[in-house]
Amino acid sequence: MKNREYNELKKSIGTKFKSSKQLNQLFESDCEILKLGSKSFLTTSIDSISDEIELGLYKEIDTWAWMTVMSSVSDLTASGSTPLGLTLSTEWKHGTDLETRSHFFKAINKACKLANVPLLGGDSGFSSSYVFTSSIIGQSDKKPLMRTGAKANDLLVLAHNKNVGIGPALAYRFLMNANAEIMPEKNFRPKPSWELAKKVLPYAHAGIDTSDGIATSVSILCELNNLGAELFWEPKINDPKAMDAMKYLGLSPLFLWLGDHGDYQTLFAISEKEFNRMPRTNNLAVIGKLTKEKKTLIHYNDNLVRLPLEKITQVKRDLESYTNLVKEIKEYLAPYDSK
Repeated sequence: MKNREYNELKKSIGTKFKSSKQLNQLFESDCEILKLGSKSFLTTSIDSISDEIELGLYKEIDTWAWMTVMSSVSDLTASGSTPLGLTLSTEWKHGTDLETRSHFFKAINKACKLANVPLLGGDSGFSSSYVFTSSIIGQSDKKPLMRTGAKANDLLVLAHNKNVGIGPALAYRFLMNANAEIMPEKNFRPKPSWELAKKVLPYAHAGIDTSDGIATSVSILCELNNLGAELFWEPKINDPKAMDAMKYLGLSPLFLWLGDHGDYQTLFAISEKEFNRMPRTNNLAVIGKLTKEKKTLIHYNDNLVRLPLEKITQVKRDLESYTNLVKEIKEYLAPYDSK
């Protein structure tokens, strides 16, 4: 694969001892999947919030807590399984006062209740920087969704809540060192719905969370399934506040689908026949389809634009590289934007 994260993981992990019960290979799923019986599956995922705090993207305690919970909930949601509970590890920066820690744990409890995921327990300690790690456990009586299994002509269906773009807009505002009021951090409160994903599970071929952005998620699905994609720009699912932020920053609205920092929603690959059989909901939108032709295009402003996914998925994880990439893509998209 060309994806930077996959190549780094493969190089650092090497050949790992794999359980005979594990269904997924490296990078094939947002969570690890174990088959315990013919109709019994265990799912689990672990994620940490640290770089975002160290770099200054997440400044508010409420955001630290919210994303500690939702980063793992988002991974499990992509599998379509039901969460049993979440465990938590907190490494506090030396000198952190009790008031800050109490505020954080209250916000953790609030996020768990809103996500409908019990907090089972955990561990706490001190370190040179903040590191908040959550691990989630789930179960399913149907085979959980993986990133593999998608087919040509499958529809790309996004669970969105009409709030696409808040995460990317927050990141772009930060990268461009713009006024915080352009996209306040408090607006970024993603809530992936595992209840909705569970209903989609019987109809879908594959699923992936959009924590790294829509474009990156599409790219991963395409690479793993040896396919391409044709996307359809859908303004109605983008949050108006995110659209306003792009206008203020002088960026194309398409940047809301191209950001490396996503909205922690869920993208499904579903055949058109199965999609038409599904119960209707306003929280699902078709944003494209998978194709045999191995390139990714998007219909935008009466143009068919080829997306620079290779640049997006391989960019180095540092502020200078991201900032330079934003400038490069801004110039690339300029001819396609309406005057």
